Amino acid sequence: MELRISVTDLAFGLFITELDRPWLDTPFLLQGFLLETQQQLDDLVEYCQFVDVDLSRSNGGLQQWRHLADRYAAGWKEHDQSTLPLRGLSVSQREAQVQAERRERLNILRELRNFFSFWRRRHTKLGGNTPPSEEPIILYDDVRSVEQELPEATEIHRSAEERVEQFAASIRADLQPGTEAIHEVVDSMVDSIVRNPNALIWLTQLRQRDRYSYSHAVDSAVYLLAFGRHLGYPKEDLHNLGLAALMLDIGKLRLPDELLQREGRFTSGEFMLMKTHVQHSLDILNQLEGVHPDVFDTVARHHERHDGSGYPMKLQGEAIGLFGAMAGIVDCFTALISDRAYSSSKTVYEALQLLYKWSERYFHPALVEQFAQCIGIFHVGTLVELSCGDVGIVISQSRTRRLKPKVLLILGPDKLPHARPQVLDLMSNPTTMANIPISIRRELPHGSYGIDPSEYFQG
Repeated sequence: MELRISVTDLAFGLFITELDRPWLDTPFLLQGFLLETQQQLDDLVEYCQFVDVDLSRSNGGLQQWRHLADRYAAGWKEHDQSTLPLRGLSVSQREAQVQAERRERLNILRELRNFFSFWRRRHTKLGGNTPPSEEPIILYDDVRSVEQELPEATEIHRSAEERVEQFAASIRADLQPGTEAIHEVVDSMVDSIVRNPNALIWLTQLRQRDRYSYSHAVDSAVYLLAFGRHLGYPKEDLHNLGLAALMLDIGKLRLPDELLQREGRFTSGEFMLMKTHVQHSLDILNQLEGVHPDVFDTVARHHERHDGSGYPMKLQGEAIGLFGAMAGIVDCFTALISDRAYSSSKTVYEALQLLYKWSERYFHPALVEQFAQCIGIFHVGTLVELSCGDVGIVISQSRTRRLKPKVLLILGPDKLPHARPQVLDLMSNPTTMANIPISIRRELPHGSYGIDPSEYFQG
């Protein structure tokens, strides 16, 4: 039995299933936990006003917590309705809360840009005169559903991999690489990401994980473009981010294959050689026409780290620049979720946990938080089991409620296939026939129940 209760009524032994704000806006990364420590309780009181609890999963079961069930059985009459989250609000209240969330998000994005203002001030040297705090921030809305965008995104993704492979072949053959085709495919990726970022993100999840080299470049572009969109950058900046992402590791083509395929730890000499790929990438960029300085900066600084422990210039903090810091997070994330010669892939959730663990030391904490907000805990393409027993695939994220995505239902509670897959939007607060709210119970390992997402979304 699930109830939404005030944090003032919390007690040790209750099982927390949902918060009244996005999960990633709080110190709690896991969805669902048993309230056992004073620190957990203090954090809940600090960040939330109401939480959902599952009495049947709490210590002692429903019988021990019957008093809570009785107290809240009559609904919310004892509480001030203005403090409730989106569920149960009137249209005007909901719109007011959405606007408040947009203002809060704009403030966060301005603070990030101001922190990295040292880097953006150089625009005055390039002919610009707009202070970082006054640069436009665009809060994009999806103009297509994932289902509508996916066919075009599929062609764009395929074309991107082909163009990157052709570009790499030119570099290997010491030929002048063509830039027009690369710019065209970046423009196409930007357009798709602006319409709905989930389609291209989804395709990065469906591909085979053993094509690290070229797929890694395209994956990096997809995630960096989605990140830039999330942070409100206009299309011209997104283009520079996308081009930079495709070029981050292009310099590795100048390194010996045996080094790139090395298993185990590098020797100090091998690592020194590996680090030269950054300069090689910049040398290759110098062969291209019309490359914006932002692209050079992003490529040059994507291995710099927040505490100054990165390379090649040992930059730290704001000196890395916002685009370079973004690229560092994305490059690390896409490497973690890819199979490589020396490491098996992590799940998206595991990769996010590691990024959180490394934030403050290697990555700007607020930027890691925004990246996690961008892609969500239940990443597009994630296989999940719902509280009602159905199994499905996450196909789209809600920007404001990351624990309430759209899910394509594949199996019923009996784990038998639905006659026809159907979409369930958890933002609509669906309930079972017994009027019990439906939520995500857990993420399932890839391939569970023999489900291959590509069978449903790639024709």
